[in-house]
Amino acid sequence: MGLTIVDGEAIPIRIPLKKPFTIAAGTLTHSNHVLVRLIDDQGRVGWGETTTFLEVYGYDQRSLYHALTDHLIPGVIGLDAGDLTGLHQRMDRIMPHNLMAKTGIDLSAHDLMAQTAGVPIHALLGGKRLERVPLIGVVDIVSPEAASASAIEQVAQGFQTIKIKVGLDSAADEHRVEAVRKAVGDGVRLRIDGNGGYDRETALSVFTRMEDYGLEWIEQPLPAWDLEGLAMLARRLKTPVAVDESVYTVHDARCCIAAGAADVVNIKIPKCGGIWRCRQIAAICEASNVPCFLGGCIETSPGMAAAICIFMHPPQPWFQPPRFSARHFTSTMSSKTRLRSLRDPQLYRSPRGWAWLSMTKSLLDTGTRFEGAGSIQSVRRFAVSRKSDCVVRRTNV
Repeated sequence: MGLTIVDGEAIPIRIPLKKPFTIAAGTLTHSNHVLVRLIDDQGRVGWGETTTFLEVYGYDQRSLYHALTDHLIPGVIGLDAGDLTGLHQRMDRIMPHNLMAKTGIDLSAHDLMAQTAGVPIHALLGGKRLERVPLIGVVDIVSPEAASASAIEQVAQGFQTIKIKVGLDSAADEHRVEAVRKAVGDGVRLRIDGNGGYDRETALSVFTRMEDYGLEWIEQPLPAWDLEGLAMLARRLKTPVAVDESVYTVHDARCCIAAGAADVVNIKIPKCGGIWRCRQIAAICEASNVPCFLGGCIETSPGMAAAICIFMHPPQPWFQPPRFSARHFTSTMSSKTRLRSLRDPQLYRSPRGWAWLSMTKSLLDTGTRFEGAGSIQSVRRFAVSRKSDCVVRRTNV
């Protein structure tokens, strides 16, 4: 089949955000990515990506880059990219944990497999169950006035679900959620995400009051380790409790579900180690009748394309993925496109060629469409590039 991996490369890049993005764990001013390219024995190039937020996941860009460059990429040379089980077993023998670095290898391998088969990745996963991919809006930790203005703007663009970040100051959080609900009315779904910022007593008190605002669910209100506390909230609150940082692996998912700590599970491809592992977690959730939420880590094109493909395949009961796209980066990218087809190949001149990503055949077909921002956009190519004042820089690590 010609899927033997013969070479590879990790490419670190940083993209400035339009404004700082603040959550309970910390603040991002740039998104930090590592692109991964694997080459098979037929000369095909598979592209993948990983990304991180140090204060949330415990890895910085430098550690991901070196894990890939010094250990994981050399360790998979000679393996069959189509043997995903063997690929992940090898990576786990090379180093435990660090699922975020392994994500880059996983996505690259899926890209190679799909290119070889001549089909989109979602076809490898069992086909697609829908024609449109819904996206949601996000409001970070800002003043009530800024939060309501942001929510109004996003609803005007077509978004009908808004996720509000909380977890730093309970009083300010209540004011922020109240302001957004008043601004957007009762017809818009609201979710809140504490990123583990509360203790049990504060969470129960605050969220009991916040339930008056008609929340769809409350995500990760307590630290990742506190399954007992999460289960208590799930029992005592009327609003469903979702988990994110508590679930990285299949084992984590089983533990959360068994403890009664998860009404909804947030699965993120970078966090959970790639498509192969995410599908296993989703299967556990499906078997337990626990719905999944496909989250994001501010990925660029390869990561978002992979998320779309896994969201499209049956039969998982996915909720809408979060909206992290052109709006969050410093650029003139149109807000109507969500994931813009950008073709400028001057991102980065690798010693091995231009690092621009044309992922049409393997990741998506031309029929995939996106909902949100007041329009639906056909996606024909995914690419990472420099566009106008959107400066994507290779990082010195």
